[in-house]
Amino acid sequence: MESIRRYGVQVPISVFKEGRRYVLIDGERRWRCSVKLNRPAIPALIQEKPNALTNLLLMFNIHALREQWDLLTIALKLPRVIELLTKNGRQPTERELSAETGLARGLLRRCRLLMDLPSKYRDGLLDELNKPKSQQKLTEDFFIEMERALTTVIRALPSVIEDKDRVRDVLISKYKAGTIKNITDFRNLAKIARAENVSVDSATASVVIAKVFQKNDYSVEQAYEDSVSEAYSERELLTRIEGLVEKLDDLVPESMDDALRGALSQLLNRLSAILRQR
Repeated sequence: MESIRRYGVQVPISVFKEGRRYVLIDGERRWRCSVKLNRPAIPALIQEKPNALTNLLLMFNIHALREQWDLLTIALKLPRVIELLTKNGRQPTERELSAETGLARGLLRRCRLLMDLPSKYRDGLLDELNKPKSQQKLTEDFFIEMERALTTVIRALPSVIEDKDRVRDVLISKYKAGTIKNITDFRNLAKIARAENVSVDSATASVVIAKVFQKNDYSVEQAYEDSVSEAYSERELLTRIEGLVEKLDDLVPESMDDALRGALSQLLNRLSAILRQR
């Protein structure tokens, strides 16, 4: 407002004519500030009346460049965009949708997870977003992490989830109660479901995940410790060792300083002690 008071509206607003009135397309804040400043006129670009698709895509691109919509707002508008872009029964690809809306493909995938939520969860999330930030418990990121994890569980262990909404309700309840302490715990839930990747029996994974999905105090963190924690730690250690071996191949012994020689000597002693324990 202060900028407009001193310098006027430097970038015209965009409108289209409808009867004797003009309908605002872009520039609401510039227009509102000018009204408050009692300006009799401001510069405007008069465009053709956009159709529904053009108008929606314009809004997506404006918000992609300026103040980003929250993910739920995008998710609620995407089905209409997809409907209008559908031609001869063929829905737009993710790449096409990204090009039309100006949204990154990764962002579109996150929004699709919210878009596919049953309405009761979307409504609950909308209620949360209307609260002050400090009072919000169930965020968009919570639902995105939960849905990603559940998708992985269904793919890897389809028999574990018979009623997805019941499972959602249990996980939401556990998160609110603090049994699930962080939304990133859901990533460990996905790791448990992929137990066979680290040579852990899928039956073990099924048992602990099924227990997480019951009304109790059993957390994802505890399930991870009870099933795949050690196996993933060993795999991470193996990856680091393989990287270290590659670096050792490049070492020139004559150029090593005393500190490096000392560290390698300690490593050798530790490895020898570990191997003797077998």
